[in-house]
Amino acid sequence: MKLPIIFLIGFVLTGCSLKYNLNPPMSSIARYENNTNKQHLVYVYDNRQDKRFIKGMTGLAGIDLKIGNVDDPVSWLAQALEKEFASHDIAVKFTTDDKQKDSADAILTVTKYQIVNSRTSAFHPYIAYHFFSGTIKDANSNEPVRSFFVYGKTPVWSMDEVQVPCFDMPAAILIKGIAAKVNRLALHYHMNDTQLSELNANAEHKVGSSAPNAYLTVLELGQSNNPKAIDYLKPFTENNDTLIRACALSAFGMIGREDTLDFLKEKYAEFNDIDRFMALKSIGDLGTPEAIQFLEKARQDPQYNDEYGFKFVVEHYLDSVQ
Repeated sequence: MKLPIIFLIGFVLTGCSLKYNLNPPMSSIARYENNTNKQHLVYVYDNRQDKRFIKGMTGLAGIDLKIGNVDDPVSWLAQALEKEFASHDIAVKFTTDDKQKDSADAILTVTKYQIVNSRTSAFHPYIAYHFFSGTIKDANSNEPVRSFFVYGKTPVWSMDEVQVPCFDMPAAILIKGIAAKVNRLALHYHMNDTQLSELNANAEHKVGSSAPNAYLTVLELGQSNNPKAIDYLKPFTENNDTLIRACALSAFGMIGREDTLDFLKEKYAEFNDIDRFMALKSIGDLGTPEAIQFLEKARQDPQYNDEYGFKFVVEHYLDSVQ
């Protein structure tokens, strides 16, 4: 009984400043069929109205929160996306240099990139909500790109315990979501059926053996840009690990198959944690009138007023279409 009380006092007294880094894991074994040596150029334009990269709410509202290794969030994001594509042996240069805008193959406009942090007391988890919204424009189209993930942990001995679950892991998931949509909408690399089958076998092995970062391999099925990935993802939505289920459901939106709406609705009705939030996120990713109508109706769900993660994902996707 004494430990939580002491920890609560420490949280209040030492909570004036918290500093973390972003170190998302970027390794990958996934490769693509139409990979060439041509280097694509994507210009990344910072059009954020709210320039704050990290901020606190509830018990963290008055805390000075910092990301120590990120000076310019959009430049950092550009570098992270470049590393993500490089991990798949795809040469894409992401630049924020205005001089290269006119020669770019595509323009990624960033309208929101932010980490919102919440903790109501020392007895509750530290929760980080990671947001991204923008558009990807090439010679043929201008399409929305949105991503969202939330995760939390209740630290016991040190606030350093939230580094991986609240910063590194969600940052990696967000980057993979953005990269998948940039690829699907503008660059058009894809895995063939054999490559997809091999990736699924690897994902099954990693998930089955509880390997570190197994969730990333599940997400890579969503990065395949192969509609058949949905059939491989469905069993992972039944896994007993909430994170695996959540990543599998998030990957549905990365693929973007409109005929998965009914399945996502079923999972939304079945779950009640971040897996439910990710079902909503992927419904928003579909972006069809029926999907948007479902999100609007979700505002009437009791969880909308009880869970920030639920409310944030609904409003994040509805704001992007208004």
